Amino acid sequence: MQRYEFNDGKSSKFWQIEQIGAELHISWGKIGTSGQSQVKDFETDEKATAAKDKLVKEKAGKGYVAAGEAPMAAGATPKL
Repeated sequence: MQRYEFNDGKSSKFWQIEQIGAELHISWGKIGTSGQSQVKDFETDEKATAAKDKLVKEKAGKGYVAAGEAPMAAGATPKL
């Protein structure tokens, strides 16, 4: 899951996104919390990729910067 962070002195937030087939798994919240999450379903992998690219571009435009891979959630199983 790719992680993006935003820090402006007033707020410290994260946003994460991962594409699994035609699904986008998105998480967001304040840094240091588990935040919220949602899954968005699309008709095709290509539509999910286009939506992911658009969302990443929007976040970058708001000042979010790539922070690498997100740490795995407690109890999550790594993908092999």
